[in-house]
Amino acid sequence: MTIQFLSNVSYPQNNEDEFPVGQEIIFLFSESVDIKKIKESFVLYGQDFDRTSGPDNALWLNTQSGENPFFLRSPGFKGFVDYDVKQVLVTSHKTMEERASQLQYVPETDQLAALVFTPKTVLKENSKYEIFVVGNNVDSLENLPEGFANLSKDRALSARTVFDAYSLDLNGDYIDVSSRIKSYGSFKPKNNEQSATVNIKILNAGEGSSAKYKWWFSDELEPQPANPVYKDRVSRCVQRWRKLDRGVLVKFSLDSYVEDEVFQINCVKSETLDTSYLLAFQTGTGSIYEYPENSSTSPIGVGNLVLPGAIPNQTQNTVLEVVSVTPFDGSVNNPLDLSKIIIEFNSNLDPATITQDTVTLTSYPISGTFDGYAGTRSDRERKVYKIISVEDNKLILEI
Repeated sequence: MTIQFLSNVSYPQNNEDEFPVGQEIIFLFSESVDIKKIKESFVLYGQDFDRTSGPDNALWLNTQSGENPFFLRSPGFKGFVDYDVKQVLVTSHKTMEERASQLQYVPETDQLAALVFTPKTVLKENSKYEIFVVGNNVDSLENLPEGFANLSKDRALSARTVFDAYSLDLNGDYIDVSSRIKSYGSFKPKNNEQSATVNIKILNAGEGSSAKYKWWFSDELEPQPANPVYKDRVSRCVQRWRKLDRGVLVKFSLDSYVEDEVFQINCVKSETLDTSYLLAFQTGTGSIYEYPENSSTSPIGVGNLVLPGAIPNQTQNTVLEVVSVTPFDGSVNNPLDLSKIIIEFNSNLDPATITQDTVTLTSYPISGTFDGYAGTRSDRERKVYKIISVEDNKLILEI
C-alpha cells in the first residue's frame, strides 16, 4: 500500500485565494513521511520563478547585450521559497487531535501525519504561489513548469522508513529511550529486504562518549572480535549523528549507559506517493490567520488542532501596526535623490529588535530598456539600505 496525500483536508486548498501571507501550510498524509527527504518532494514557488522575467512579469533589458542582469537580484525575490518543516502525528482527519506520544517504533497505518511548512520569508501579498508535491507519476498534471517533470525521478515523497529507537522490557513491551538515543535517516535495503532491525549493544559502560557500543542488522550475525568487520561496528556513544549502514544514523545523549544494554531501531522499505499534485493558491493582504473559537471551522476545515508553532491570537492592543510611511505606499514620481524612508508605528519600538534581519527593504524591477554599465553581481546583490535610527515609534532607513 502506498502513502496517500489527503488533499481534501489539507490547507490551503487548491485554487484558494486570500491565503494569509504569514500562515503555515498544513498538509495531511495517511502515515508519517520520510522527513529527511521532504525537501526533495515538496516545492513551493512564486510568480517570479520564471527564469526570463521578474516579479509582476517585469523585464528590464540592456540594449547593448540584450540581457536582463537584474532578474532575481532584488532583495527577497528568489522564486523558489525556502521553508522549515515539522511533522505532527494526529489521530484522525475529523478530530485533528495531536497524538499523545509522537514516537513511532513501527509503521502505523491508523495514524495520520500533518506536515507543517513555515516559509522562511513572508510570502508576497496578492500573489500567486504553487506547490508541487512530487509523486512517481506526473502525466496527469497540467501547467507543470518545464523541467519540473524530471524532479519526480527518484524524488517521490515516501513514507517514514527509519523509526524511533527503543528497548524492550521483560514482557516485550516498548520502553521509551528518546532522551538517550535518537535515530534518523532514509532506509536503503541492502538485499531488497522489506524490513530490518538495527541492534545496538553497549560494550563498555560509561557516561556519554565514554561508553562504547556495537551494532548489526537483524539479517546479520552479531559481530565478534575475531570477525574482520568488528572494528567497523564498534564506536563511542557520541553526541553527534553517526552513520551506521543502509542510510541509518544514530545519536546518543550524555546519559549513563550500562554494559550489555540493548537498543533497537526498526526500518522498512520505502513506500512512495504514486501521483504528483500541483496546487495553486493566491495570497491576500492578511498577515496571520486567527484561529476561531469554534473548532469546527479550523483552518483546514475540520477539528480543533492548533499545531505546535502556530501563532496564537493577539488582541488589538498587542499588535504592532504601521500608521504611516513616507513616501506613502504606492506613491510615484518620487525624486531620484530620495535618501530616507520613514516608517511610523502605533507604538514605540524596541531598538534592540530592529536589525538587518528583521527589517527588509525590497526593490522591484520595472520594464524598460537602458544603455551602459549594469554593475557587478556583488553590486546588484548588496544591501540597498541601512538603519539610521529608531526614534520612539519611528523607524528611519537610508537608501
